Amino acid sequence: MISIQNIALFLGEDKQPLKVNDLKLSKGLWALVGRNGAGKSTFLNAISGLNLKIDGDILIQNQRLSDLSVKDLAQKISVVYSKTELFGSHTALEVLYLGRLPYQGLLSKINSKDEQMVNMVVDLLNLTPLLDKPFTVLSDGEKQLIMIGRALVQDTPIVLLDEPTAFLDVVNRQKIISLLAEISIKQHKLIIFSTHNMDLVEQYC
Repeated sequence: MISIQNIALFLGEDKQPLKVNDLKLSKGLWALVGRNGAGKSTFLNAISGLNLKIDGDILIQNQRLSDLSVKDLAQKISVVYSKTELFGSHTALEVLYLGRLPYQGLLSKINSKDEQMVNMVVDLLNLTPLLDKPFTVLSDGEKQLIMIGRALVQDTPIVLLDEPTAFLDVVNRQKIISLLAEISIKQHKLIIFSTHNMDLVEQYC
């Protein structure tokens, strides 16, 4: 699904660039492990199209990343960042539906496919108790669950998560990684997440 050849990513002053010479990633759950400043977030940003000022080639499903439109990219890759975005007065349910925007027209009308995807993710992550609450009042862990849910609602073949379990307790951390592993297999997705925690990597990735 992703092919990377001969790229070099700038990590800051006095740091060697992060170089990737030849990397091919197919479906499954992949962990990106490294300490702070190692380039995990920079690498995910490059794949997601946020950093196009790089040498070399990144191919997404055999298409050059630089040739994809914003809409095309949003239908191929969904991203969960380590810091949850603010969503004003939106409820958790409304945030989930934002994941369907890449498939909607100008009027952004919700259709049966949108409802089906949201309902499926709500059941998967047991999000029902959170749906009517304003996103801004949720705990950090609850916000992270909703953001992971939004990425799954977006229904892309590739999902990138930057420290998705950073604010979750041990039980929910294992639950989320286990669920991501199951989704990657059953739905034939490529899921990449960055982490500091090695405890679940060998078991699920």
